[in-house]
Amino acid sequence: MRRIKKNMIFFIICIMVILQTSPIYAYEENVEWYEMVEGDFDIISENNMAISPYSLYIMDVMTSMIKLSSSKLGLRADVYCSAKMKSIDVTFYLQKKSGSSWVTVSSGSASTATNVSSTVKQMTVSGLSSGTYRTKAVAFVRDYSGYGETFTGYSGSLTI
Repeated sequence: MRRIKKNMIFFIICIMVILQTSPIYAYEENVEWYEMVEGDFDIISENNMAISPYSLYIMDVMTSMIKLSSSKLGLRADVYCSAKMKSIDVTFYLQKKSGSSWVTVSSGSASTATNVSSTVKQMTVSGLSSGTYRTKAVAFVRDYSGYGETFTGYSGSLTI
């Protein structure tokens, strides 16, 4: 009886060791997966023009939205630049979800900020019907030599 117990314990331990070393994979059907590897290449487009950096000065446009009442939203854009700009302009676009796309239902430009490296601009929109909305904020900056660039930020969606 004692020998049977020892053999049974040994057998259970062996099974546990085998199960711990067996890999188990979760498989999900219809999932696209692409291999990404480090590469060395020139940044030249198909028509042999160099691709320029996306942004020289604008570091980020953080766009957000808050529900102020049942039919009023507050829109906000925080614009951050790497240097002091001659001017920073922000145009807001309120977009409403229509099926699977977003449709602009309102737009407005905030006052120009001058001689700053960052700014916060806010606008309100009233009289809104129920639906799902998001904010698109387009920042345009101009440096002191006349160079200008644009950067677009999007908020998350909000349902009212």
